[in-house]
Amino acid sequence: MYVVKVLHGYIGKEGQRTREKDPGKLLVFTSKQESDQFAEKIGGRSKHVSKIRKD
Repeated sequence: MYVVKVLHGYIGKEGQRTREKDPGKLLVFTSKQESDQFAEKIGGRSKHVSKIRKD
């Protein structure tokens, strides 16, 4: 499971930056290639996560 990290947060399903770490609210990619392509377009980075904590 991969997410796109930007600045001080992640990209949510709505396409907006969010500080939420809830997997139900984040834009999740199954392959690293898809995540890398999207991250490159928006100026973020791809991050592999096995489990996202709810802080």
